[in-house]
Amino acid sequence: MLRFRLISVFRSDHDSQIKNGFIRVLTIESARLKADLPRIVLLGEEGPSIRERYAPMHRLLAPDDDLFLERQGLPSAAKKMRQEHRNCYFEYLGLLTLEIRTARRLHALAMASKENWSFWTLMAQTVLSESSLLYLRWLGCRHAAGIKVAALDVKECLDFLLGGPKFRLATT
Repeated sequence: MLRFRLISVFRSDHDSQIKNGFIRVLTIESARLKADLPRIVLLGEEGPSIRERYAPMHRLLAPDDDLFLERQGLPSAAKKMRQEHRNCYFEYLGLLTLEIRTARRLHALAMASKENWSFWTLMAQTVLSESSLLYLRWLGCRHAAGIKVAALDVKECLDFLLGGPKFRLATT
């Protein structure tokens, strides 16, 4: 016989500000597991921060530009621009995926070098980060199917992945 039990959740002020339910669950699980995601570290690179580099992602899936072109009577240009925006979004997502996975590997190496190895922490970080990346891919696929995607969903997921105000864990 199946049994159900209520899961007590940890809620902070930051958690209650997150509008997207999936990202709220990831935030709560991360706090519960005490497994903040490794931060992406830029070695010897001057220029924009990690947040600034991926800031355009939430704008690329917003429907504002294509709606403007459609109102101007240019539906083919709107469709082409929508496709170009989506292609750029997936290129950004590919780069973000590489950087997140590299940060996880660096964090694992740092843990091993300090002889502070924790399989469960690494597993939790992998599940949380890959879930977030999968969610970002899913938002891009929704956009491709013509389903409206809220820019706030992408922004909140990026905040979670890139170490929002609550998450501060350096890989070095």
